[in-house]
Amino acid sequence: MNFCFILSFIFLLTGCQSSKEKIPIRIAQQLTRKDSAAAKSYEELKKEIETSRKQFYVKYKLSDTTSKKELLEEIKNYWTSTISNALYQDWKNTPWDFNGTTTKPGQGTIACGFFVATLLQDMGLKVNRRKLSVCASSQMMKSLVPQQPLKNLSRLSYPDFNEELKKYGKGVYIIGLDFHTGFIVNDGKENWFIHSNYINRKGVTMEAVMNSAALQSSKTRWIVSLTNDKYFLPKWLSDHNR
Repeated sequence: MNFCFILSFIFLLTGCQSSKEKIPIRIAQQLTRKDSAAAKSYEELKKEIETSRKQFYVKYKLSDTTSKKELLEEIKNYWTSTISNALYQDWKNTPWDFNGTTTKPGQGTIACGFFVATLLQDMGLKVNRRKLSVCASSQMMKSLVPQQPLKNLSRLSYPDFNEELKKYGKGVYIIGLDFHTGFIVNDGKENWFIHSNYINRKGVTMEAVMNSAALQSSKTRWIVSLTNDKYFLPKWLSDHNR
């Protein structure tokens, strides 16, 4: 665990040119860490993500209002797949540690807040990785989607909590717990918790929500949506092009 856990606990207590031309989008392919060339493979994956982001940006700028909505749905699916497949496959089993700050999957250790901030940075989001990692999870969520209220799902029974997540729909979410944080990914069929798991120092794990001991043991559960937020994905597209 890191300082993020302590602060989180304290908080929880208290118009462009229209065009119908189809612009090809090359979706980043899933890469897996198989050998000593892992660092190079991961760097290649990040470059593919950035290429896709730029292509999405061009297409978005040339789209009318209706086409923008359709494109944002496509981008949401891209985020969902990339977080839960391409990026996760490289980070899988990277060990957890209270002070873990590695930026290289499979090398060193990673704390929960640093894991979330690192994946967001590797998706091409402009963030202050260290500052985001050590703040309370509530502050992390507010900084990412400042106009979206945090949803408090703590009152729900655990099965009802899982059912409520299904109602929110496909996409990528961030959840804040008593002393922990991670991604909730709804792939349209199942809810998954992707996090650097502190239990038995297991490290980066993707598990069905209903099977997550870390989620079930927390008395508090606050959540925000990244990909269903009105401003988040357009900001991701445009930040590097300003």
